[in-house]
Amino acid sequence: MPQNAPLAIFAFNRPEHLQRTLQALVQNTLASETDVTIFCDGPRNEQDVEKIEEVHAVAQSATGFHTLNIIKRDINMGCANSVITGINTILEENKNIIVIEDDVVCSPYTLSFLNKGLHIYKNNQSIFDISAWSLPPSLLPIPDTYAWDVYAIPRFNCSGGWASWRDRFQKIDWAVSDYETFKADSGKRHAFNAGGTDLSPMLDDQMAGKLDSWAIRADYARYKNSQLGINPVRSYTTNIGMGNGTHCKVATTLYDNDVSLAVEKPRFLPEIFRDVRIEKAYWRFYSGADSKIRTASTLRKHLQRMRFAQTAKDCAAS
Repeated sequence: MPQNAPLAIFAFNRPEHLQRTLQALVQNTLASETDVTIFCDGPRNEQDVEKIEEVHAVAQSATGFHTLNIIKRDINMGCANSVITGINTILEENKNIIVIEDDVVCSPYTLSFLNKGLHIYKNNQSIFDISAWSLPPSLLPIPDTYAWDVYAIPRFNCSGGWASWRDRFQKIDWAVSDYETFKADSGKRHAFNAGGTDLSPMLDDQMAGKLDSWAIRADYARYKNSQLGINPVRSYTTNIGMGNGTHCKVATTLYDNDVSLAVEKPRFLPEIFRDVRIEKAYWRFYSGADSKIRTASTLRKHLQRMRFAQTAKDCAAS
């Protein structure tokens, strides 16, 4: 397999979370062969300064990677600008990238899984990204007859670590210049919502200035280019930041994953196909049709907003 993809970590004001994220990452089998850049956003106000200095100290103490580069922002760029700028910085000199958020704990096989996915699907333009995270089995039961360790889905699932390629990201129109046409076209809105009926409303909120999201715009580009995301059947990561960020005051274990179940040598799809059973269950979950979610609709809304507006610094900044 060719050289490993560089890893970008986005951090803000939660040193304890970043510490746990780095501790898990350095246990990865490919950690010592991976170049790491930690992007630390700047303070919003004086109250942020102390925590951000602690984040810098945690970042500077990281060891076990091939190289370590720390980029400290003097000002608060906000979620979307911070992530877009950081990704573009890495992709200026590299053909691919891995992104892990500052409150994600991963399996020792995560970097291997993402790098293998990047290698296998790099020339397959129907694939937009490789995700390290999936809904837990309690929320997305995979049929026993399903023969693979990954599945393809019409959604950019980026909240728990992901990987993609420069040529995919170069196609993103961050201004969403055709939004007015999309907004008025029910057929296009329905097609975008194949991954969940929350997608079009979140794009609406982004364009109305109610969200600061790079991810929903990236997902819209995925849809426009008729691309899918690759997700693992058993998640390689779990989020440890629920309930303590600025925008995520609702604590929950609903989304917790047991990363010890992650597969060391996953069976990737040799030919891309969409399993109707998985896609239907996925759609029901993100559309609020699942009974577990109907009884916790407020929680669902919080988590959906987190997933798009706060990805890469989950719920820590705005």
